Amino acid sequence: MTRNNKLLLVFAVAVIVPVVLIWTVAWPILRPWNLPDVTRGTVHEAGDERNLMADEIAAMNQWLHQHQTGWGIAGEIPPKDVPAEAVYQLTSTDGRAIILSTWHFRHGADVVGIQTRTGGAYRMRSFERGTLHLPD
Repeated sequence: MTRNNKLLLVFAVAVIVPVVLIWTVAWPILRPWNLPDVTRGTVHEAGDERNLMADEIAAMNQWLHQHQTGWGIAGEIPPKDVPAEAVYQLTSTDGRAIILSTWHFRHGADVVGIQTRTGGAYRMRSFERGTLHLPD
């Protein structure tokens, strides 16, 4: 192998490896996440649990369709010291579960964690303070 070929190989590895690593992390965040339409659900807030009404289900479907990108990679860890302020347990027509947990931090961003099964891995997304508007 000539010196030029070795340099070309080193250059290719130095460029390709970081690109592959970056896309491995960035692709789940950039790719739209196709979540099913929900047909029923409950919300747990401040120790109370109630069923969501039809207009709230429609608003939740709209919110989910508007926020298909920007979710972190699967396996993120939710805040341990702070319990979720609200937990939305939603079910689609085919029985798939979608669980949204929300945290509002006094001096920071609002955070939503999403799971596609009970006890499953979280994908998290931050929202600027005051801009998170889930149906209540």
